[in-house]
Amino acid sequence: MAKNDAILLDGIILEQMSGRGLDKGESFELFAFEQILKSFDLSQQEIDQGWVDGKDDGGIDGFYTFVNGVLVTDPHVFPWPKKSVNIEIFIINCKKGDSFRQDPLNTLFPTIEELFDFGKTADDFNAEYSKELLAAREIAVESYRRTASALPKLNFTFKYASRGDVRDVASNIAARGEQLTRIVSDYFSNADVTLEFLGASELISLYRKSRFTLDLAYSEQLSVDQGAFVMLVKLSSYADFVRDEHGNLRRYLFDSNVRDFLGANAVNQDIAQSLSDPAAPDFWWLNNGVTILVTSAIPLGKTPIGSMLKLHDVQIVNGLQTTQTLHNYVASGGELNDGCVLVKVIVSEDIAVRDQIIRATNNQSSVELASLSATDKIQRDIEAILEQHNWFYERRKNYYKNEGKPKERFVDPQLLSVAMIALARKAPQISGRLKSKFMRDPVSRDAVFSEQLPILLWPKVAAVMKLVDQTLTENRRPRKSSGRRGLASWRGAVALCVVAEVFGTFEYSLTDLVGIDESKITPTRILEIFDLMTQTLRPADAGDHFFRQGKIDTQTIELGKRLGLKGIPCVGKWVLPKTSPQKMESARKQNIVLRNATTGAGSPKIRGHKRPVVPVDLLPEDVRLKINAALPPQPWHPGMQQILAKELGIEVRILKRAINELIGLGVVNDQKEGVVIGPDGIIQAVDASRCDPKYKVGDAYPYVS
Repeated sequence: MAKNDAILLDGIILEQMSGRGLDKGESFELFAFEQILKSFDLSQQEIDQGWVDGKDDGGIDGFYTFVNGVLVTDPHVFPWPKKSVNIEIFIINCKKGDSFRQDPLNTLFPTIEELFDFGKTADDFNAEYSKELLAAREIAVESYRRTASALPKLNFTFKYASRGDVRDVASNIAARGEQLTRIVSDYFSNADVTLEFLGASELISLYRKSRFTLDLAYSEQLSVDQGAFVMLVKLSSYADFVRDEHGNLRRYLFDSNVRDFLGANAVNQDIAQSLSDPAAPDFWWLNNGVTILVTSAIPLGKTPIGSMLKLHDVQIVNGLQTTQTLHNYVASGGELNDGCVLVKVIVSEDIAVRDQIIRATNNQSSVELASLSATDKIQRDIEAILEQHNWFYERRKNYYKNEGKPKERFVDPQLLSVAMIALARKAPQISGRLKSKFMRDPVSRDAVFSEQLPILLWPKVAAVMKLVDQTLTENRRPRKSSGRRGLASWRGAVALCVVAEVFGTFEYSLTDLVGIDESKITPTRILEIFDLMTQTLRPADAGDHFFRQGKIDTQTIELGKRLGLKGIPCVGKWVLPKTSPQKMESARKQNIVLRNATTGAGSPKIRGHKRPVVPVDLLPEDVRLKINAALPPQPWHPGMQQILAKELGIEVRILKRAINELIGLGVVNDQKEGVVIGPDGIIQAVDASRCDPKYKVGDAYPYVS
C-alpha cells in the first residue's frame, strides 16, 4: 500500500536526517538527492554544490552535471576527456506532499525554456534566477562547450519526487511532463531526455539499493558468458575485498543473504581448518565458493596483484559462512597461504532474476523455510518499521545476534505470523497450530504477510505478542506431557482476548488495533486470562491434549461470553488459504489468462461463506476475457450485471457465471453488498452509499455465517 510506504519513508528520513538541523522539507529533499544520485557516491559537499532550492530557483531543487560519471564542480580544473564523452544532466524537483501535482511542472516549464537555451549567458537573465541556479546552469553549458569537438552523448534526466503513489499520477500531469521533455529535445535533437516520477515506494527501493562500488582482483578467469564471470580469487585479495580500511567486515554486502553467520558449526570449523592447515589442498578444492550479484562488472585490465573487475552494487548472496570464517581467521592474526576461493559474479539489474538467484543459491543447503522469503519487499518493510520501534526482526537468521542487539527485542517470522493471525484475523486456533512450513505456500505466506495491511500494525502486534509470550514463559509452567508447545499453542488466544477486552469487543478494526494503548495490557491480566481459559473454564474430563491445542477457538468464545465481550461471531471464521493444485493445473491446461493465478487458486475458505470456486467446465476463454475487459472498476453498483449483459448481448446467467469464475481465479476481487474484498480477506474498496460504515478500506472483512 502506498500509505504504508509513505509512513515507512517518513520514519527512514527521520532517522537518517536526525541531528542535521534541517526542516522536514529540506530533509526530504536531501534524502531524495542522496537516493537518486546514489550510484555516483557523492559527498555531502558535492550534493550541496547542486542543491539550488531557495528563492528564485525556477522550480528546480537539484541541478547536477556529470561527465563520464564524474560530477563537474569547477569547469576550470576539470580533466575534460577528448573522446567518448557522456554528459548527464540531472534536474530534480522534490515536494514532500503525499501526491503528485501539476504546479511544480508548470513552474519548471518556463525555466527550462530559458535555461536550456545554451546560447544565452548569465547576464541575459536580469537577476530572474538565483546565483546558485545560474552557477549550476553555467557548469552544464561549460561541459557542453568544452567537449563539443568530441561530439558528446547528452542525457537529460528529470526527477519529480514526492511521498505519493506513482500509480496515481493524473494524465494531465503526465502530459505536462511529456511537454517538458519535448522542449529539451527541440534544443538538443540527439539527446536522450527522460522524466521519472518517484513516489514513496520508489524512494524506499533506491534507499535499499547498495551504492557501493568495489574492485575485485582475481588470479584466473575460468569462464565468462554474457554477464557471468567465474574466477579464482586469491584468499588475500578476497579478504581485502570484503574488509574496509579499518579491517572491519563490510556487512552491508550481505543484505540480500537470507541468513547470517551460524557460528562455529561443523561446516565452519572445517572451513577454518582448511585455512590454517598448511598441508591442506587448495582452499577452493574443499569449499563451494562465493556467489556475488552486481548490476555491472567492468574489466580494468591487469594490475600488480592480478586482473581486476570493478563491481557495482555488490551483494554477496551465497558464501557468507565462508566469508565470515575467513574474516575471523584474518582478524585473529592468521596468515593466509597462496590458495584461492572460487567466486561467481552474476551481472543483472532485473529484480525478478536477482530474487530467483538468491532463492536458488540459498536453497541448495539446509535453510529454514521462512528464510527463503527473507528478501521479499514486505519482509524488508517489516524489518524497517520494527527497527524504527526498537524491535529487531530476524528475517535473516542470526543477523541481529551477531550485531549484539538485545535478545529480548528480537522478533522472528514465526512469532509475528502467530500474532497477525490471532490479532488481525482473529483466528486463535490457526495461530496455535501454525507450523513454519506454511511459508512454503506463497498463497498462505502472502495471506499472512500481506502488503495490504497497515505498516504500523506490525510493531503493534509484535509488542503485544512479545509481552504475552514473555509473561507466559516466565510465569506459567506447562504440564510435562504438553511441553513448551503447550504455552505456544495458547499465546495467540490469550493475546486476542486481552486485546478484545481493551476494546470491549472482538470486532475491533485494524485501525483500532494500530492505535491500541499497550499500557492497558498488563502481565497480571495476561496471566489471569490464561488461567481462566485453560483452567477455570476447562472441562473437568479434558485430557492433556486439550491443553495443547484441541479447543482453542471454543475456549476463546467461552471466555468472551464470561467477560461480556461483543463481536463473538467473528472469532475463528478465517481460515489460512492454501494453493489448490487441482485448480492450478486445470487453469494451466486451459491456458487461462490470469492476473495472479496463485492468488485465485488460494482464495480463503471461510466458514459460513464460500468464495466462488472454479468449475472444471470453464466457460470458453474468449467469452471470459471479453466480459473481464468490459467490467467497470469495483465496487460495482447495483444492477451492473443486468446493464452489462444487455450491452454485451449475452444472458445474465452467463455474465454472472463468468464473474464467479473470474473471482474464483483471482482475476477480479470478491464483492459483498458494496464491499470489495481482496483474496487475502482485506477490504480493498467500499461503496459508501450502500454499505455499513463499519467497513473500512484496509480492515479485514469479518466473514460470518
